[in-house]
Amino acid sequence: MVHAVNQVYDLAKWPEVAHLLPKATEVMSDKHKKLITGALDGENGSSFSSFLQIPVSDTRREYTLRELMDSVVNETSQQRIDPAAVERILFGTDGLIRRAGGGRALHLMEDIEVAYIVQPSAGVEIGPIITSGRNRLLAIQILIKAAAPKAALDDIKLRCTTIRVSKRDEIERRIVSANMGSRTMNRAEVRERRAGKHGLNVSSLENLKASLETANSTQVYPPAFGARLKLYAIQHELTGLTPDQYSSAGTTTYNALCKANKTLVKWIDEYTPRFWELTETACLHLEDATTRVKADKSRGAHAHKLARILTRRVADAHSLSVKV
Repeated sequence: MVHAVNQVYDLAKWPEVAHLLPKATEVMSDKHKKLITGALDGENGSSFSSFLQIPVSDTRREYTLRELMDSVVNETSQQRIDPAAVERILFGTDGLIRRAGGGRALHLMEDIEVAYIVQPSAGVEIGPIITSGRNRLLAIQILIKAAAPKAALDDIKLRCTTIRVSKRDEIERRIVSANMGSRTMNRAEVRERRAGKHGLNVSSLENLKASLETANSTQVYPPAFGARLKLYAIQHELTGLTPDQYSSAGTTTYNALCKANKTLVKWIDEYTPRFWELTETACLHLEDATTRVKADKSRGAHAHKLARILTRRVADAHSLSVKV
């Protein structure tokens, strides 16, 4: 699930996963609830972190839940939350509340990982940024609220693996690498994150526009075109396709226009408002084109069908060549 503007990782802001709380409350045993509330209250000198997480011999940094929730302000890519992954953390093979085969996992199997971008020569330190564990963060909030509905989450601490990198590019590559084993990361997300190394920020329309002016490579244009269509679809609540299908269609549309018009990249690079004129035309036709795609029963991916329609309409509106 993605939103038009990235938002804090606070359970109250994510109804897509908050619906799991009643189930968690019902399934959790009274003994389990008592163990959690005892850990929250520091009984017997314990902490919630030591109760929940696998013991480790090395020293790792602790963060409050509020620090982790608010870490979204340091992100430049569109966030994704997978409700199915949150449910698996609570009720799957290693479910914290109930395991698929019975019983429950005593500990969270993997710590959340956060990163900082650190450039000592420039006095720069940006972070924390969650590189792996957004779904875990929301699952932990459900776990706590199921046991103690009145619990104040902000100051509860979690141990996190902390890494330091020197460039935004390394952050985005780490996110792709760290999440490949836990969920399916589609091509649209990978493209956006890889474009981050060239300075593209797709977390909101305003950030997209600002970052396109300062991006250091024309390679950002295809994912930027896709991100613009996706943000428009989210903002206008177009539900015919998924946000990432809109993103893929936008990328394909831009690439098709470039293939048919060899000087298009140079034309845009000389004056970037031209780029926005093309995207605005595509957005203008997006709802109607989506309706046509949904009605088309022929074989083929929806994103490619949408791209063919949009490429033709953008080309016609701006007197460009087209090969679709």
